[in-house]
Amino acid sequence: MHEWTNLLQVLLTFVMGVLTWRLSNKKTDHDKTKESHDYIKEENNRLNDENKRLTAENEKLREELNKNESSN
Repeated sequence: MHEWTNLLQVLLTFVMGVLTWRLSNKKTDHDKTKESHDYIKEENNRLNDENKRLTAENEKLREELNKNESSN
């Protein structure tokens, strides 16, 4: 009976250690929120850059259009 008690103590300690290790490796809600925030920030920067590029292209095309209309 004493051997079973010792075995159960060892197994319980091992199982608790494994559970603690697995839980500590899981991502927290804060980590998920940070990843989401980083993604949104990167997407926002990409869209701002695209907006600047398209605005510059639009201005260039308007200048060409005005130039062509004035020459006609």
